[in-house]
Amino acid sequence: MQNAPCSIIVPLFNKVELTQRCVAALVANTDPELFELVLIDNASSDATPEFCATLDPSVVVIRNDENLGFAKACNQGAAAASAEHLMFLNNDTEVHPGWLEPLLAQLENPKVGAVGSKLLFPDGTIQHAGVVIVYNATHPAEFTATHYLYQAPADTPAANRARPFQVVTAASMLVRRSTFTALGGYDEGYWNGYEDVDLCLRIGERGEVVMFEPASVVTHIESASGPERFRKTNENVQRLFERWAGRVEFDLQYGLDGQLVADPHGLAVGELSEPPVRLKSPDVGAWKRAPAIVRDREATLEQIQTQREHDQLLAARGGSDVCWL
Repeated sequence: MQNAPCSIIVPLFNKVELTQRCVAALVANTDPELFELVLIDNASSDATPEFCATLDPSVVVIRNDENLGFAKACNQGAAAASAEHLMFLNNDTEVHPGWLEPLLAQLENPKVGAVGSKLLFPDGTIQHAGVVIVYNATHPAEFTATHYLYQAPADTPAANRARPFQVVTAASMLVRRSTFTALGGYDEGYWNGYEDVDLCLRIGERGEVVMFEPASVVTHIESASGPERFRKTNENVQRLFERWAGRVEFDLQYGLDGQLVADPHGLAVGELSEPPVRLKSPDVGAWKRAPAIVRDREATLEQIQTQREHDQLLAARGGSDVCWL
């Protein structure tokens, strides 16, 4: 809708069936007075262009001749958007009724620069309830950014309280346009990963708050967009480390003995309170007890398909600890 307070920006790359479900959920579960829809098609080779052509003329559609990646596509969408607030949404999401209003309400506070939704897997467990920055003394040159309470039950109390985080995921994130513009948008040096971490950290560095809002609920089929997402993971991680090493605040810190030594925001609950597992032997049971940052890689491993019997080896970057899967 013209003059709506929010522009919903959705980058697309194939998987038209997911886009159809995403748009259908938006139409069914969002007040049409609240948003305009901006779709950026990154050179899809399936029926995505044909589907976009069937949409209402009020929908803004940008068609790229090549896949420009998430950051560039989102920046394109922001430039084409007309609203005061920019809602970045993955196409492998389905919004729930009443999802947008709580996000907009958070931005009524001028100190808030961005706010993210609670994301659930299709089975109802948590995919995202904020992102925590974790430091482990066994790998002093690195830190990890991992989903808080990953795969925990949706009714976990800690996941159902609005609270500030340093980072929320751009799979469903509302950003104040003035903030986004002042920061120059997403850093296009990232390719389909960690650009949201970087943006949120820059929002915090600017003196604004990043909020998690559990009243906004979205189902997220994580990594359903395919293995293209992981093509430059190592480069993305290196870019993040180079920019933020020595500058980022740690939400959780583990000592050399694997014990939790610092939790300034009271985030350690359940599994996060336990010593992280150092994966050295082919103990598959340890996989489920590993820190959440390791389990987040399960989606990546599921993308590896081969007809031959094979082993999979997980190794920490810069470390010697491995786990046979």
